[in-house]
Amino acid sequence: MIRRFNTMIKHKVAVFSACFFFFILASGSTVFLHLMQQFIISQSTKEVMQFAENKHIRLQNRLTREIDLTVKLAESPLIRRFFLKPDDPILKRAGIEEILAYGKAFSSGIVSWGCDADGRYYEGDTYLTTYDPDNPYHQWYPAVRDQKERFSLNIDYDYLVAHTTYLHINAPVRESDGGRGIGVVGNRIRLNTFLSFLYDADPAPIINGELYLFNNNGEITGARDSALVEGITAQAPGAKDGAMKIKKFLISDHFGEAGKKILSEVRRLESGAHFFFIEHNTQYMILHIAPLNWYMLVVRPIAFSLLLDNPITAVFAVMMGIIFLIFIVFNAYTFNLINPLLTLTGIMDTILSITPNLITVIDKDRRVIYMGKAMATMTAFKQSKACEGKQLLDLFDNEDIKGMIGDVVQRNGYFESIRKVTINGKRTFFKIMSDDILAAIQGKFILITDITATMMYGLTDPLTGLANRRNFDQCLLDEWKRAMRDRLPVSFLMMDLDLFKQYNDTYGHPQGDLLLKTVAGIFARAAKRPADLAVRMGGEEFALLLPNTKCTGALKVAEWIRNEVEKTRVPLAGTEEVTSITVSIGVACMFPSIQEKAEELVLRADRCLYEAKRQGRNRVVSLPQQD
Repeated sequence: MIRRFNTMIKHKVAVFSACFFFFILASGSTVFLHLMQQFIISQSTKEVMQFAENKHIRLQNRLTREIDLTVKLAESPLIRRFFLKPDDPILKRAGIEEILAYGKAFSSGIVSWGCDADGRYYEGDTYLTTYDPDNPYHQWYPAVRDQKERFSLNIDYDYLVAHTTYLHINAPVRESDGGRGIGVVGNRIRLNTFLSFLYDADPAPIINGELYLFNNNGEITGARDSALVEGITAQAPGAKDGAMKIKKFLISDHFGEAGKKILSEVRRLESGAHFFFIEHNTQYMILHIAPLNWYMLVVRPIAFSLLLDNPITAVFAVMMGIIFLIFIVFNAYTFNLINPLLTLTGIMDTILSITPNLITVIDKDRRVIYMGKAMATMTAFKQSKACEGKQLLDLFDNEDIKGMIGDVVQRNGYFESIRKVTINGKRTFFKIMSDDILAAIQGKFILITDITATMMYGLTDPLTGLANRRNFDQCLLDEWKRAMRDRLPVSFLMMDLDLFKQYNDTYGHPQGDLLLKTVAGIFARAAKRPADLAVRMGGEEFALLLPNTKCTGALKVAEWIRNEVEKTRVPLAGTEEVTSITVSIGVACMFPSIQEKAEELVLRADRCLYEAKRQGRNRVVSLPQQD
């Protein structure tokens, strides 16, 4: 806390000195940056446009080359003769040699082809499949074969096998110029691999500009990051047959408001034209790619780092350096005056960090200013530094601790209390002290001390180790309130050892104490849940408090206890003989209401216990209307 206070003083001194020189710094910087910004934007715009035009031309040339090779192969006289007579060995050998030769010139390195004469489809000299007119996946073949255009471009996504996007350049092979189609030759290119030449030549996109391609739907079709291109495969909405759908990444999603503006403008963009705009210090330029009917997008942040290459910047830097030097000297002198206080801060911080008590300081908005190590271990962050600046109540997962802390921060002025909480299934007692801090932070100091050992010493029966009557009274009140709030049942078992006085008179008090401890162990095992409470009420009377338990469940527990006690054999000291005893149990169950007090539950169980004794002992009795 003291360190935070001293740091606050240092910050105020630094802010004061900074404000003192701010006018000079701000006025000079504003004029300088405005002039330089206009210069850099002008230069950068020219560079982006030149970069985009170069990329556009390179892509057009590369695509035109692939198309020309495909068309040239389709119009080859040798290929025409081969497709008409694919079984002719001489034509077949010559035709495949020419196909393989063209394949070496293609970007993909492979020519895909098929002819009507035998209906087979190949990649290079490798057979792939046979054309099936009834197969919907083969319908592209007759569509290309019978088209009037010299070539066709098609793009698809193979999510079943290769999980990638392909560019198909196909051309019909005709019997003669303008004649009927007799086959198809094509070039299947892995699209992002084909486009990689656009990115590989620019290892520094922040300088040259990052490049993207997208279609009319705004889907990204080319990017340095291939994951943006391939999209995500997911089950189609409403599909019950496992059909898959490709979710593509959109320009509008990837670039936000700038992406929406891009899509609105490209719809008005004429072929061969371009569009340029600047948003949030980032330049965007779009060009239309006619063969693919796609768009090229260049994105480049404005490189204000060019300021460093300007001579005027050096003069400005010297001026700012002098101002900064004055700032340093002033603050160094001031901080030197604070050093003794900082030494005291280190001592106090060490003392606060090693104390086992839970210490926290919060400001008026309930944000943590300081938290001791012991307190931090109870939070979800486990470390003091990680807790600073966060809302105090947001740090705890345990609802009991959160309720205890919440009660403290609500109090004004000095506050002291003892609270019981459950941590990891164990009851823990804390003493809480807090007070307001009326200094600059106007917060609150909270000190919490674990007094479980002290409290449990006064809440535990020394002979059996079970809870004593005082502990029971407090727990009963707490569980009664909780059950009334959540509308849950509470069950209570009152138990008495049968003829224990006669047992004591016969075997002596030491033997009686051994019997009490043996039976207490049975009751302790019956309290299986953290909220269950086994109690020694006094003498040979025991009790079991079962929150959130209906009468049927309580009767099962009572019968288990009665049976376990009945079959327990206690050895007699100094002999080989054993003794036994029985127990009578009264069971009561209630749904707490505001009209009834918790003591009524005990009275009902006591009446049932009396009835069990009257009926002959060694039995369980409950009121018939309870469940």
